[in-house]
Amino acid sequence: MNKTTDRIDEISKAIIRNAGDELTKVLDVLDLEFEDLSFLIDDLSNEEKDKVISITINKLLEKLKTNLTIDFYRKITRDVDDITDYYTSKKEDFDTIIDEGDQIADDLLLKVIGYKGQQFDLPIDISCIKKYCLSAEIKKEQVYDVLMWIIIRYTAIDRRISWQKYLDDLKENREKSSM
Repeated sequence: MNKTTDRIDEISKAIIRNAGDELTKVLDVLDLEFEDLSFLIDDLSNEEKDKVISITINKLLEKLKTNLTIDFYRKITRDVDDITDYYTSKKEDFDTIIDEGDQIADDLLLKVIGYKGQQFDLPIDISCIKKYCLSAEIKKEQVYDVLMWIIIRYTAIDRRISWQKYLDDLKENREKSSM
């Protein structure tokens, strides 16, 4: 074999390897269920659930507050919706939870990052969310699903921010190496 044939063979192998890696990620996601996350709190008392969810939401909001601007949020919102919409097709009668969770998550996040001069200081008290933010459509047994959905939404936003940073770094490195 000559150098050209070796190079072409290596590129072919890289394509197969990369495609396989990406398809494995898709298959992993296809097996992901909401219950894969919610089971972590199922055995806790309501007080313990509140503490865990409060800590988690506030950690994510703190991270998002430092890494997110309103302009960037607008840029990635569609991608975040695409990520979280995956669950809509996986579960019947879950639309109300998703709609409610998305609305609350976005409202809190926008206030935490100071959109239109509104400002929420962290930490946010989960009892306030449970008492004042949930609509009458949410049944008592759905409250923790909504709160877990808020966590999923914030995690999706955080992952999308990380992905954008990765893409920006990759682009920058490619530009440097082409010089």
